[in-house]
Amino acid sequence: MRHIGSLRLCFAFTAAAVLFGVSAAPVKTAVFTGAGPRGRGLVSWLRLVESSPELELVLVDADMIRAGALDGADLLIIPGGASVVEKKDLGPEGAARIRDFVRKGGGYIGACAGCCLALEEKDDPDRGIGLIPYRRIGSKGGFMMPIELNEKGAAAMGMDAGEYLVSYHGGPALVPSTNSVPDANVEAWATYASDFDCPKSSLKMFGHVALVGGTYGKGRLFAIACHPESNAFSLALVKGAFRFVLGREVTFPVVRVRRPRSLVVGAFTSAMSGVETARAILDIAACEGVDFFPMTPDEILTSQLDRVDCLVLPAGYEKFYKSKLSGQTRELVEQFVSAGGKVLAWGNAAAFAPSGTRVFASAGECVDYIRREGADQQRR
Repeated sequence: MRHIGSLRLCFAFTAAAVLFGVSAAPVKTAVFTGAGPRGRGLVSWLRLVESSPELELVLVDADMIRAGALDGADLLIIPGGASVVEKKDLGPEGAARIRDFVRKGGGYIGACAGCCLALEEKDDPDRGIGLIPYRRIGSKGGFMMPIELNEKGAAAMGMDAGEYLVSYHGGPALVPSTNSVPDANVEAWATYASDFDCPKSSLKMFGHVALVGGTYGKGRLFAIACHPESNAFSLALVKGAFRFVLGREVTFPVVRVRRPRSLVVGAFTSAMSGVETARAILDIAACEGVDFFPMTPDEILTSQLDRVDCLVLPAGYEKFYKSKLSGQTRELVEQFVSAGGKVLAWGNAAAFAPSGTRVFASAGECVDYIRREGADQQRR
């Protein structure tokens, strides 16, 4: 389904389908998993989309987008990570493919780096691909940040206006660009409602734009500088994004609770990259007898390795491994191994793994091992 011109018409169609027992076709939702998207945000988007009965998850990378993978999709999600890396990976042809996809009626949801990717291209040629006439004036570190949703945004998203607390991690502070984007008709829907101190930063976030929504050609887009996908209390913003972009309700089942005698698996998602890796992470999370935790340096530095039985180092982006699995983070992983913890790796992650890591020839072999270990743990 490409976007239908009226939200009212879309909701009426969905209601009629339910009334007469006709199931609306799942929305083919492409999630970009090439170089750039990473961390808890990427995993959260993947798990949300896969869990929803109204959505059909399609994993895409830059090569697939350049080869026309978006032609059969209804919606593209660009998760957070590193927008500079995302744009470099996509290249000019990939960026053009995305613009063409949205212009012809496809939907676009961008969070954090995905918001940066949508920015006006001349203002920031290393990040933007030119979907919205906004530019980035800077960013800060990580914090829980309140944003103020205005009346226009609330009406478009089917929500109440007011403050919403959202996870923020280095997203942009936005201002209107002096350069126009001819196909765009967008508005600021939310601003940062507070500020926080950050060493070496004089940027004031308060009052700057944090959320932009509207149209690009025939398509609808939603670009937010924060991470609403990362916390249950901000999931209303995610549902509002889908409600606006697709014109229909999207549901996400409640995440399962921890089970006794489960194998606790942490995955170092800060360096993950690629379709195969994304699929493997989803398969690990779905294994019976496994409790799954995405882990970043923040979790490792706050002693969260104490909660897991094994740590997975998936194939990923080498520059992220060099920067993220280093210093104190690496020391704590090495201590985890010395204390009897298991570290599992495949692909290029093996080159960054500490001594004692079990290396697998493929993602599938690692998933099969975890599946067997989880089943054994439940039988004990």
